[in-house]
Amino acid sequence: KSHGEVHDGAATMDWMEQEQERGITITSAATTTFWERTEDGKTPQTPKHRFNIIDTPGHVDFTIEVERSLAVLDGAVCLLDANAGVEPQTETVWRQADRYKVPRIVFVNKMDKIGADFFNCVKMIKDRTGA
Repeated sequence: KSHGEVHDGAATMDWMEQEQERGITITSAATTTFWERTEDGKTPQTPKHRFNIIDTPGHVDFTIEVERSLAVLDGAVCLLDANAGVEPQTETVWRQADRYKVPRIVFVNKMDKIGADFFNCVKMIKDRTGA
């Protein structure tokens, strides 16, 4: 199965009709994937690692969905739009993750867009979250 795009209506984790119509995540959804490390690209060197991924809404109206998910996470990936950087909801979710002591890594997305500014995103995450 290929990866879908929310704005194309092809995302597999945004399954609700409203999510597909609006192009946003409304409810949290989970999926599982596996990864094997290889030295030569062919022969697995380690057992498979299982990753359970929970996609949570980014909109403030659905904050409770994020709260429920944070309670069960081992770690989180914080996605930032390369143009927008840290938005108010990013700060809210960051504080929620602080309360649950969830370790985070930040990924700057949409770097191919005009106006993308990776270094501004890094500065914003430091300034606004203290990370």
